Amino acid sequence: MVRGEPMNRWHLALAVATWLILSPSCGPAAWATEDGVEIKEVQVRLLDHGPVVLLIVGDRFVPIHVDLTVAVSIVHALSGGASQRPLSHDLMRLMLLEMGAKVTRAVITLKDKTYYADLTVSLGDRTLVFDSRSSDAIALAVLFKAPIVVVKSTWEAAGQPWTEPKQETS
Repeated sequence: MVRGEPMNRWHLALAVATWLILSPSCGPAAWATEDGVEIKEVQVRLLDHGPVVLLIVGDRFVPIHVDLTVAVSIVHALSGGASQRPLSHDLMRLMLLEMGAKVTRAVITLKDKTYYADLTVSLGDRTLVFDSRSSDAIALAVLFKAPIVVVKSTWEAAGQPWTEPKQETS
């Protein structure tokens, strides 16, 4: 068995794992250059039919339904808390940081009733754009404190009026 230098194998393993987790499709998507709306606030709510991420700007929001694991990951990232064991997004963040990479932007779009995302990662002087599930891109963007952008046409089509729940007074 031929063995390479331990560090080279480690970097190769990290690179392969990153590629496998993010997506086999890498490169700029058609909507990556379209104008968009930068999200000012991210919230996670639990509704009767499951968790939903709210991407909020002013008096409008876009709801994105996510699975419970991603919801927990986003809640931990928003609160600055940590789970007892690293979740997938925590692991991805650690791997990217170890390689000297960071998430710099997530761009969300809606196509055929499904949300998609482009996740932009900078690695040295390279910028890579990965096709991603919107929920994974949101989780990683929150962990890296990177901007989340909703493509303008998606914002106009899926955006809903936002009203903060009123507090009860006695």
